[in-house]
Amino acid sequence: MCFDIEENPNQEIQALSLFSKYVNVFDCIHIYAEQSISDQKVLHAAAIAAELLDNDEDGSIDDINVQNTLTSIQTVMPLFAYEGSPAEDMLFDNFESFMENNNGCAGAVLYNNEIDPSSPGFWGEDASVEEILHTINTCSQVEIYPDVFGLDPNSSEMSDAMDVARGGQFLTIPDQYPEEGWYHYDDWTCDYECMAIEYLYWCEVSYMGILDDIQTCNGIDNEWELCTPELFESTDVIMHSIIENPIY
Repeated sequence: MCFDIEENPNQEIQALSLFSKYVNVFDCIHIYAEQSISDQKVLHAAAIAAELLDNDEDGSIDDINVQNTLTSIQTVMPLFAYEGSPAEDMLFDNFESFMENNNGCAGAVLYNNEIDPSSPGFWGEDASVEEILHTINTCSQVEIYPDVFGLDPNSSEMSDAMDVARGGQFLTIPDQYPEEGWYHYDDWTCDYECMAIEYLYWCEVSYMGILDDIQTCNGIDNEWELCTPELFESTDVIMHSIIENPIY
């Protein structure tokens, strides 16, 4: 699918006023980018969003419930030029302050240095798949199927599965994860809900097969051990059955 970059149609909205570039993806994900981000990178983000929503590439989103929910809660994917060192004309210097002024759903953000159109989804090079999946999941599946994808402890099939994957239920980062676990996220700034959305990402990309190379497997094994679809299917049986289920 081809997209056109437009001028920001919502400059009057405070949360969106710092962006100059805009792409509408299926009328349900609205990508906003700062002027300094190249058109190639903006269009790359749009293409990734479209392919994640429309797996069979027939021009329609595969799950009408996802489409309706993303649309109704005004889903936004912001692309910032800088992380931690904002341009002088930026109104907000980080994701949190952007969120304070945004009335829609922004499940994640992308920064310029995280986007590499030459390596789509490749771990350590291009974070577009990860951050756009976070946005889609947070703003649709978690909302539509809370009994399956709820992020709170003891709230869903996924939260129960994550407790198994981590070797126990940990509301904060443990000093050391049990050996039987295969998900070892250790960012102390990430709470349980954050851990759950990261867990969902790892499960999805394992199922997709885009972690299945030696460099990636070695690079992520301190956090996630199931780098091949086969390992994911045989080890994380609960989440594999959920992700394979076409209902979701």
